[in-house]
Amino acid sequence: MVFFFYPSRETLEVSLTGTACSLNCNHCNAQYLSRMKTKEQILEILENHPGRFKSILISGGSTKDGKVPILEHMDFIKKVHSMGLKLNFHTGLLSEEEIRAIKPYVERISFDFVYDDRVIQEVYHLKDKTKEDFEKTYLLMRRIIGGRIENEEGLPQSRVVPHITLGIKCGEIDEGEEDTIDELAFIKPTLIVIDVFIPTKGTPFENCPVPDLDKVLKMVDKAYRRTSRTTTLFLGCMRPFGEYRERLDVEAYKLGVKGFVLPSKSLRDLVKEQGEEVRIFNECCALI
Repeated sequence: MVFFFYPSRETLEVSLTGTACSLNCNHCNAQYLSRMKTKEQILEILENHPGRFKSILISGGSTKDGKVPILEHMDFIKKVHSMGLKLNFHTGLLSEEEIRAIKPYVERISFDFVYDDRVIQEVYHLKDKTKEDFEKTYLLMRRIIGGRIENEEGLPQSRVVPHITLGIKCGEIDEGEEDTIDELAFIKPTLIVIDVFIPTKGTPFENCPVPDLDKVLKMVDKAYRRTSRTTTLFLGCMRPFGEYRERLDVEAYKLGVKGFVLPSKSLRDLVKEQGEEVRIFNECCALI
């Protein structure tokens, strides 16, 4: 069975801070925030289209210590949760107090698992943070939020889903990705979402190359070999389009990846040709 995700159909994205961000990471520079809705826009959409959307990705710009200032926005979180929407939090290095505050409203936490000090300090501009801070936060979230659950598809799942981005150092892939995969293999999440760096206009990295595809596939292969006994792999929404994605999706599928956000035509054709069962989901892949 393979899973295809089309999240914009039933998941809204909100930036709690609008376009404001104190970090302005090299790969984002608040460009992705500008594509998200504001809180006011979300409430208007929900009022005008009752029942159309099932979930919200809760995100926003970071403070200088690497987290979305979640406590300032609890009224909004409580309101949309009370409307029956599932909430997927993408909110960074939250403290224990903040994790406990959002716990009653969490369907999932999508956590950027960064196990590379160069990325943390040079790309994210978090000069006083290390890979140990990211791992500690992930494990704290997993302990507090808890929940090895089983979804409708029978997949064992955790409410805290680590995401990794291959090639985030201006398209470079090195031992940082290797170390990240090794560490995740050690702590055994039930699902890993793999993204691939996209050079984005308006960022310091806009002129960087896309990551070498063969190196990306090597990392995907390693991730599968190191984690397949305990972990399902998905390819997330960030990965280059065009011929790059066509080949990436097909080869990743052959390597054992089971889920794809906005799958390429080449992959859809291959899966159909092979007669494999396909399940379609219209929300964030972490919400499966």
